[in-house]
Amino acid sequence: MRNGLLQSLTLVCASLVVGCAAPSAQTQDLSTPDGALFLTIDLQVDPEKVDEFLAMMIEAAPDTRAREGCRLFDIYVDQDNPGHVVFYEIWDSKEQQEAYLGWRQETGFNARIGPYMVQGGGGLTYFDKVDG
Repeated sequence: MRNGLLQSLTLVCASLVVGCAAPSAQTQDLSTPDGALFLTIDLQVDPEKVDEFLAMMIEAAPDTRAREGCRLFDIYVDQDNPGHVVFYEIWDSKEQQEAYLGWRQETGFNARIGPYMVQGGGGLTYFDKVDG
């Protein structure tokens, strides 16, 4: 009886682990919208200036999120390298995101962040959604 109970518990636990480890796209609660533009901006910030840089980015974030076509704008910091900052963005279209970048350039914002940058960032990367 003890072996039967142990086997049953093992099967239940294995089913739970497999079910939690690999949810299908149909069972996910959230998914990014089809047809939207997904991008990351990968930056390397001077470690001595990262707190000041992040404060400026956090202050500017509401204006970014309010721009036409912006669905998501998040800021991430590498746990092991605080100078490694990534912006994750979702836009309705590339044209809207490019208009936003043009607006930031026109307002002088990009020139303000230049002194915080150091070599090594990966720059801007556009992604296509293939599943989700």
